[in-house]
Amino acid sequence: MLYQYQKSTNENPSPGHTIPNQIRFLPTLISAIGLGLVATVIWPLVNYNFSKKPFSSSSGSLLSPLNYQSLAADVAESSSVSILGQVNYTRASNWFVDSPTSAFIPVADLTINEYSISIPSLDIEEATVRLDSEDLMASLVHYPQTAFPGQYGSPVIFGHSTLPQFFDPLDYTSIFSTLPTIQPGASIFITSNGIKYTYKVNNIYQVKPDQVEVLRQEFNEKTLKLITCVPPGTKLKRLVVEAVLQKI
Repeated sequence: MLYQYQKSTNENPSPGHTIPNQIRFLPTLISAIGLGLVATVIWPLVNYNFSKKPFSSSSGSLLSPLNYQSLAADVAESSSVSILGQVNYTRASNWFVDSPTSAFIPVADLTINEYSISIPSLDIEEATVRLDSEDLMASLVHYPQTAFPGQYGSPVIFGHSTLPQFFDPLDYTSIFSTLPTIQPGASIFITSNGIKYTYKVNNIYQVKPDQVEVLRQEFNEKTLKLITCVPPGTKLKRLVVEAVLQKI
């Protein structure tokens, strides 16, 4: 006989029950942990989409053909843009579709190879920005052919991000994870060649990966652009934080 019916009694209310009382809570605990892990991934996405206005870049004040004529021609000749799978986003040249990969070839006559950036409101202090590398796992990256700090135009700085709960200002794979929380008016300090520049955030918006016009330069003012991927933990769009150089 494989099965038999056993009547419960006061002495044995659960005949044949083999699960010890001490571990009956485990299924509930495991389910709760699983739901909690899912929530930690979903919540940053929901919070970002509901707390941030879905800005798009305007071609009005951002476009200038002076420094990116070849890039503008390449984009104009492309009637459709596609993003290939298995893209290595730790390389800065892969962040924008049709951005000139050749621009990341190290240039021997650079006046500087690196400078530092601090964003006190995000607990980022003296982070390294490299001009001769595109490895976002090792540093922040200054996009080639964009202005140097303090010059007319816009230094464009790329930084890696992930889910905000993994933010670590000392880890370049997560250093810009909290960039979407920066507020207008926040101070950004750049130290280059012994000179400290102060920028104030004045605009925050997001663009699609094919909107390479945000990399171009406007030479009527001195600004700064910080770029990372959003929504948090994804590579769907690019967040752009613009700041204006303050007069000394």
